[in-house]
Amino acid sequence: MKKWIHTGLLLIVISFFCADVHAQVNAQKPFPSIKIGNQEWMTVNWDYKTPKSFFYNNDSTLDAKYGRLYYFSNALAAAPPGWHLPTLDEWYELIDTLGGLSKAGLKMFDPTYGLNLVAGGYKSANINEGEILFGFLDTYAFYWTATPDGEQTAYAVHITKATGEFDITSFRRANGFSVRYVKNKE
Repeated sequence: MKKWIHTGLLLIVISFFCADVHAQVNAQKPFPSIKIGNQEWMTVNWDYKTPKSFFYNNDSTLDAKYGRLYYFSNALAAAPPGWHLPTLDEWYELIDTLGGLSKAGLKMFDPTYGLNLVAGGYKSANINEGEILFGFLDTYAFYWTATPDGEQTAYAVHITKATGEFDITSFRRANGFSVRYVKNKE
């Protein structure tokens, strides 16, 4: 009998914890977003605390503008209900809708077009003498895609703020990059 009471209490505590986490995500709704072509994109970098998310340079004052940096697995898992981490194909669709690789990058940073990308830099997967390495704030934007490229790597979109130049390549999943989610299609 005592076992059942303890198990029941444990289940109640777990359900309250899960409800609290779900409530924290839902408290941020409605998410600022914009429809571009056939897709609806968030217009701010995601800022939901997970165990493997970071403020740039561990400085929480940068949070409001840049959001958090996420490991790949957390970028996939932190999506709010009804949203998902965009695939590489979904990024290419956005790029094509905004005029192709030569024009889309600058439009993504330009507030006139509404996507409002920010160059949030990155957190390196490498550690130098125990120091976590951050870099390229206000210079480069790194955004995870949901497209893996092996067991330890996944694709990310890397955009130079000044020129809008794209580099879409595979990075180690232990890097911390920014996240923008796309709304699920009905």
